[in-house]
Amino acid sequence: MTLGPGYAGTKVNTGIFRLHAILTHGQHQFATYYSPRATVVIASRRLSEDTWKIHDTGWRGKVRDAHNGISLGISSDGILHIAYDQHVNPLRYRKSARPLDPTSFGKKIPMTGKLEKRVTYPEFVNLAHGTLLFFYRNGRSGQGDLCLNRYDVASGTWTPVHHPLISGGGTHNAYWMRPAVSDGGSLQLAFCWRRTPDASTNSRVCYAGSDDGGLTWHRSNGDPYELPITPTTAEVIDPVAEGNSLSNQDSAAADSHGHLHAVYRKNDEDGVTQYYHLWFDGARWRNTVASRFTGRYSIKGGGSLKSPLSRGNLFLDAADNVFVIYRDNRQGSKPTVIELPAPDYERAHEFALTDGDYLQCEPLFDLVRWRRDRVLDVFLQATDQGNHERVTKNPPQPVQVLEWRPDGS
Repeated sequence: MTLGPGYAGTKVNTGIFRLHAILTHGQHQFATYYSPRATVVIASRRLSEDTWKIHDTGWRGKVRDAHNGISLGISSDGILHIAYDQHVNPLRYRKSARPLDPTSFGKKIPMTGKLEKRVTYPEFVNLAHGTLLFFYRNGRSGQGDLCLNRYDVASGTWTPVHHPLISGGGTHNAYWMRPAVSDGGSLQLAFCWRRTPDASTNSRVCYAGSDDGGLTWHRSNGDPYELPITPTTAEVIDPVAEGNSLSNQDSAAADSHGHLHAVYRKNDEDGVTQYYHLWFDGARWRNTVASRFTGRYSIKGGGSLKSPLSRGNLFLDAADNVFVIYRDNRQGSKPTVIELPAPDYERAHEFALTDGDYLQCEPLFDLVRWRRDRVLDVFLQATDQGNHERVTKNPPQPVQVLEWRPDGS
């Protein structure tokens, strides 16, 4: 399905940290992206239809910076929430006046009015029972804190849960992977640390979990954290050293037992960057190589980077088999899926979802549609990206949604 043309000179429409680029509520699905004019577009459809309604809001974003993606959330009452154009600047947040109506957004408003001056990476996350949370970084690369807010449907207001939840203490910042929500209600985070704006200083994959919606947090053995979590108190679950091309802001998910799974990039023993699958089996953390790439490259420097390999986007099926969707320029830049069967997650095979060349796109998908219907709706666009926020000459490209049904229907 093609929605319309979108800006494609950077990967601002296809950064993996967009929660969400595409999202379902009931029988309605929404997708967001920047138009060729750098305005925020909200597209919508009924799941029974292939035709999308396109609403151009007219709100402008700084699309030359790939950090400034659009994040969409939907609270349990159907109210749409949006944050956009965020890279160490004041929060740009709006919500709709009517449920599921993208034409009813009002003006920009504060969320809690606290620690909203230097916002980056806004992410909306629904707990299993529907409560809407908001994660964001306050500060900058190498020196920032992860903050957490909660939305109250009855009052229509946001309140701080932890400001901050994870603190870099002025010397680091935590880059968290997509938060993992289990059907049983747990909320879990995997994250790494960076101590300067240079991506080569990414190190140490760490863990924190919560069983009460983010109020209290614990280590994988159940021991409670004293908040905020810091570089000295965080539980390290993969002690990756600096200089190993460890990626940041990858993806995580919970299996049917409520155990965390995460996929991220780092160098293997030969210095080749691979996808690693890290998971908790109920007793210990286990880690396997999920890819078989050859040829070295390094991740270093500040700003958005042009990488031959996207960050892997993880999802699980009902049998806890793991799938990783990714894009590799060395293999034609097509969205490809690696399958890792439970329970040992040894690499089985991989297959392409389409043969299209999507340049620097990081494939995104509708988490709700997958969990509920086992239909993978993938948000795709052939976006390009230069190193360190350099803008490319890539012209506007079609924004597309590819629908994959694993049962073949």
